[in-house]
Amino acid sequence: MGLFYVLEFGGQHTDLICNRLEVLGHDAIYSESTTPLEEMKGANGIIISGGPKSVDDRDSFPYDPRIFGSGMPVLGICYGFQLIVNEKGGRVFHGNREYGMTKMKVTRRHPLLDGVPDESIVWMNHGDSGEIDEEQVIARSDKNIIGVQIGNNYGVQFHPELLHSEYGKQILDNFARRICNATPRKTKSKIIDATSYLENAVAEIRRDVGDKKALALLSGGVDSTVAYITALKAGVPVIGVHIETGTERKNEAKKVTQFLEELSGQEIFVYDISDKVINVVSKLSDSEDKRKAFQRIWEEARKEIPDWLGYDIDDLVQILGTIETDRRETGREAARRKGQDFHRVATIKTHHNVPYDDSTLKSIKTIEPLRHLTKELVREVAKEFGLPEYIIKRKPFPGPGQVVRIISGVYPYSDDLSLGIDKIVGRYELHGFATPIKTVGLKGDNRAYEHLALVTGEQNWDNIIWAQKYLAEELPICRTSYWHPSWSNDKIDPGDFKSVTRGLEFNRQNIALLQEATEIAENAFVEYKVETAQLPVIAFPGPRGIWIGIRDVHTQDFRSLRPLKKPEEMPWKLVDVIASRILNSPEVERYGDVAGIVLDASTKPAATTEWE
Repeated sequence: MGLFYVLEFGGQHTDLICNRLEVLGHDAIYSESTTPLEEMKGANGIIISGGPKSVDDRDSFPYDPRIFGSGMPVLGICYGFQLIVNEKGGRVFHGNREYGMTKMKVTRRHPLLDGVPDESIVWMNHGDSGEIDEEQVIARSDKNIIGVQIGNNYGVQFHPELLHSEYGKQILDNFARRICNATPRKTKSKIIDATSYLENAVAEIRRDVGDKKALALLSGGVDSTVAYITALKAGVPVIGVHIETGTERKNEAKKVTQFLEELSGQEIFVYDISDKVINVVSKLSDSEDKRKAFQRIWEEARKEIPDWLGYDIDDLVQILGTIETDRRETGREAARRKGQDFHRVATIKTHHNVPYDDSTLKSIKTIEPLRHLTKELVREVAKEFGLPEYIIKRKPFPGPGQVVRIISGVYPYSDDLSLGIDKIVGRYELHGFATPIKTVGLKGDNRAYEHLALVTGEQNWDNIIWAQKYLAEELPICRTSYWHPSWSNDKIDPGDFKSVTRGLEFNRQNIALLQEATEIAENAFVEYKVETAQLPVIAFPGPRGIWIGIRDVHTQDFRSLRPLKKPEEMPWKLVDVIASRILNSPEVERYGDVAGIVLDASTKPAATTEWE
């Protein structure tokens, strides 16, 4: 069995490196970047994570440089690749950005790339690039050197820990076995030992609840449901409460309480904060301001609910379904079963269930039994628990709901941006336009907040998906949508987005409109038997009225994603049907006029799953 130290430099996926190694049959110790070489003696190898810094930043994270000459094999991933190049006399420079899917070409056969074909797809997320002597290069992309060996130091510019890197698991296995001579214990047949998880989580809940009662806050998603069931299995008294935000799916509170009561045999209470959410958020337009406002309202509700139930706040221990990804995107490491964060990770977006720095809720006793699990692992636990398929496969819906799916802000853009978009997508026989909409993205492990591009032209998916990649790499664009003229009832010139000067109001009317559009889209996917990991439906301002964005998602753990391939995984006809039904729906029309439908064509990175 191999032993590896994984050094945290603030990457969005450092915890996944540990997870992948453990599945491959090795032990992984998650450690701070400053871990001294002496502490790591006896390990088979060291892995350096990605991160949001540049190697020449004044505030770049410190480390022990002796690791690069110790004789112990070192694998640098993304930022780690750049750190190795910089330490070994190469040049790291700003530019040649690459995000999402990238073609890797093996330039020299090497044990690290054993079993990897001459050309494959890897997943990138970097704004800096590296150059080194050619004899040390083992792989390239169209733009960059992306694989090197320099003595006992090995670097890959891409992320082998991400599932969309086609041979990423093979590369990590090669490093462990072929480079580090580590013999794995029996490779796990399952990605998580649910029995062991349950034993540990139950013991934690019993210990921390003691003679009190547990208060489980339930959204109806798989995360909070698994946390709830775990608390029930612990045998402690559990009270389940669903917080009605007014921004969820249509009739969500009724559906959630019904299936959770059937599942648990216990009453589920509903606490309504919808008036407060709508009143506060209606005054805001910035995406992060909206998320933080929702977080504070939700935390106020957590303080109010015990008294509403007739308890003192100290009589209840709160159970949350917070998962590893929630913490990391909020700028908190998952800490790999340790009690501390290393403060290395950049905040991409605020998750309401991760307390902010000055939160008064830190004094409330809280248990997060899923805090070390990804969405993928939570679903595996749900299967082991024997939960119904409709819960296991239920599409995630963000806690803030339509707070982050109704776009309230508009931002002027230059004609140069629109011309730049059109020039790039013209290489792919498409036409492109800027819009005054900004959405959240992930570039180089940092948060991006950039304009949405709109492209139109022939429905050639390969052209569309490669066009969005190069838009993200060459312009301040992190998200691209595709529009076909048949997805509007009227003849529309996309250039008219320039005239849009007001965002959508966040009110009950627009919330209801988006709920109807969401239901139409979700039902159509079921009807056509198309599987998507999540289905965000977004309302945003455009020429002649409200526009609706559809975001289909291919992913397992939401750390990387791509849209479904058209037409292999999702027929174009399905989008035609959704567009026609939304545009001609009396239920939608009751609340407002929808002028057009677009399809989100973006990968993560450079875009996040949700628009805000």
